[in-house]
Amino acid sequence: MNKNLSGLVKGSLLLMLCMGSMSSCKKTFDIQPEDALQQNQVYQNIFDADGAILGIYGQFVGLADRYVLLNELRGDLLDVTSNSDIYLKQLSTHTVSADNPYADPRPFYKVINNCNDAMKNFDVMRQNKLLDDNQYYQRYADIGVLRSWIYLQLGIHYGSVPYVTDPIANINDLADAAKFPKLTFDQLLDQLIAFTEAIPKKYLDQNTSTASPTLIMATSIYPIRDGVSKFFIHRRSFLGDLNLWKGNYLKASSYYKDVMETGSNTPSSADFAVSLYDTYKIGNDNSGRNTLFTTGTINPWQNIFSNLLSESETNTERMWTLPLDQNFAVNPFINIFSASAGYLVKPSVLSINNWDNQVRSDGGIGDRRGPNASYRITNGKPEVLKYVSNYSALSPLTTKTGIWLLYRAATLHLRYAEAANLQGRNQLAGVLINDGLYTGLPTKVSTYNGVPDTYPFNFDASKGAVNGVWYRNVGIRGRAVNQNVTFDAGNLVTDTENKIIDEGALETAYEGYRWADLLRIALRRQTTDPNYLANKIGAKFDAAGNTSDAAAVRSRLSDKANWYLPFKWQ
Repeated sequence: MNKNLSGLVKGSLLLMLCMGSMSSCKKTFDIQPEDALQQNQVYQNIFDADGAILGIYGQFVGLADRYVLLNELRGDLLDVTSNSDIYLKQLSTHTVSADNPYADPRPFYKVINNCNDAMKNFDVMRQNKLLDDNQYYQRYADIGVLRSWIYLQLGIHYGSVPYVTDPIANINDLADAAKFPKLTFDQLLDQLIAFTEAIPKKYLDQNTSTASPTLIMATSIYPIRDGVSKFFIHRRSFLGDLNLWKGNYLKASSYYKDVMETGSNTPSSADFAVSLYDTYKIGNDNSGRNTLFTTGTINPWQNIFSNLLSESETNTERMWTLPLDQNFAVNPFINIFSASAGYLVKPSVLSINNWDNQVRSDGGIGDRRGPNASYRITNGKPEVLKYVSNYSALSPLTTKTGIWLLYRAATLHLRYAEAANLQGRNQLAGVLINDGLYTGLPTKVSTYNGVPDTYPFNFDASKGAVNGVWYRNVGIRGRAVNQNVTFDAGNLVTDTENKIIDEGALETAYEGYRWADLLRIALRRQTTDPNYLANKIGAKFDAAGNTSDAAAVRSRLSDKANWYLPFKWQ
């Protein structure tokens, strides 16, 4: 990033922070009254609007460590270390006190309040002809969907929360429940779906204008492909997630399917073959790298996290990625995960056992997504590798760069499989998590009740004079070169769902999905398996030989009231 662009990004972030509290910003930076930027001077042109968006994203990245810790340490795949403080231990054992800083909702609402402020000002700019409709909707949609994403996280972790869509002068006013009543999680989902689905469909595509100054600034960090930057929130997949949480499984499947076939809509691309057959499709890139786990074999899977400029993994797998470097945001993950730095949390014994117990296609034991991919042993300590692969304690200043990968194709496929399974497409769901459509579909075309299936369950993996767009799909376990899992025909829906969640632990461990995935299943099974969540989390302590915490956690999580954090304004 050049100096001018770096200054613009940093200036945008400073501007948004100042907008949240003009008086505190003045105090901090000793701005004289006559030099202070007034609110009505901020949004004067498209560049101001784009600067606000970048500023909000800069503030949003400040939630990265909280997002990962809440979603993984409260789950079964991450555990504390001897360096963990009492508050991290509370997250792991589900004994969170009201004064726990990780349970403080204010950081989320500060970003939400800036989103509300920006959206209000975008409305004014549109009314004043400073933004045309296309410019307005692109920016309004981006910030609005980001706000909805943050609200979804609040619902996942707190259950009932205030839903505020107008900017407020003092964020601490939200502590007044009389003025800002809480919505239940289910009510919140209704509001989020209603708002997000009201956005005109053409603006649900990521980065709808390649001429946007915001896009130009953001993609100077990451090059675009097919007119798409991975910098901004992926809108359609998020709508799929909202509907999956709500139980609108057909609608969720439709959003996911549209995204899974994004590449098929770009036949003019210079990378037509890769775009058409591999984009978000878990495809075999025909490089010979997706082969058996033998000596000397390259494992391309880990490049999803470690190789910032990898053509294949960056563009066909990553869907939403934010940079962590000196130009945009400090990388918080080094201190959290590195065994050579703070080492606050580590892979759970259970997560390591999950990989060790897998059987590869060559009959060997152990999943290549585990050791030296998702985690590694450094000085006898297991550390999460996905976040620290670039880091070296010998040259910390030059190796702290990284990424915050918020959404990728494997997540998309796992969630599509979850939704499809609940609509009777059990075979399709199983094929997607096993060795792929070309191998798993007997006729190479998805069927239902003996006839070709209809949208959004229609997949063509045929190969011939005209190839079906799914003919290179190798499935999630196929890409990992693992043997297929089998499904219990007598309990097909539940067993398939269990296998999908198990595969998520192998594929997406430590990425920030785990607590949400377990909670979603637990909410769905409240009557049929009320101890699902308690047993899943308890197993983490069983694997570590901590029987007392295992029993205590199971007891606490047997009560749904204990599934959520205390909503305490600190």
